[in-house]
Amino acid sequence: MSGAEALRAPDSLADQIAQILEDEILEGRYPDGTHLQQEEICGRFGVSRTPAREALRKLQAHNLVELVPNRGARVRMPTLRELNDVYQLRAELEGFAADLAARSRAPEMLAALEKAHEALRQVVPLAEGTLADPDDTETTERLRRFNDMFHRVIHDAGGNQRLGSMIQELHRYFPKDTVRLAIRSPETLRSLYIDEHAAILGEITRGRPGAARDSMREHIRGSQAMLVDYLRERGFPD
Repeated sequence: MSGAEALRAPDSLADQIAQILEDEILEGRYPDGTHLQQEEICGRFGVSRTPAREALRKLQAHNLVELVPNRGARVRMPTLRELNDVYQLRAELEGFAADLAARSRAPEMLAALEKAHEALRQVVPLAEGTLADPDDTETTERLRRFNDMFHRVIHDAGGNQRLGSMIQELHRYFPKDTVRLAIRSPETLRSLYIDEHAAILGEITRGRPGAARDSMREHIRGSQAMLVDYLRERGFPD
């Protein structure tokens, strides 16, 4: 793209810049230790220093860069061991959250879960086009938002606030939605965002805690395997 890259309004400029740079780091475009200068980010996106600096702080929070005094930021490639550690914990904690949701079966929770799932069913056919057109950031953002909605309903369903905060901390440590970069076929996209979610939703609706836990664990572990393979191909260290 010539000139400053286009960003969407009214979304946070810092959020958008951080998401673009995050994807590029995880796609292997920046070798480990590469310096990201605020001035270069400002010129690339046509923004002031404030959103550029905030974007780098967001990447630091996701453990993808290290801020270096007077030198901007340095890319930090997470190891596959770190990723596996995070996903193992996520599988157990989110599985427990699904267990609690199946025990609760509160009508308002089930309605919210159905709503989130239906939103995903509507956006996934559109998101299939982003596999060939990664610049369709609006559809990608909708997919991310509705996926987050589905999972957050489950995290909150059992009323265990500490559990939800622990899961969110793991999401901050390593970006949860990175797995979308590893999806290469419409079939995989539908399986991940529709079929597997439908299985989880079904077990919660039927009030089967053990089966709901197992379905969520399988969902998280499948994403883990897909993402590890993707990052290994791009030279991420073990």
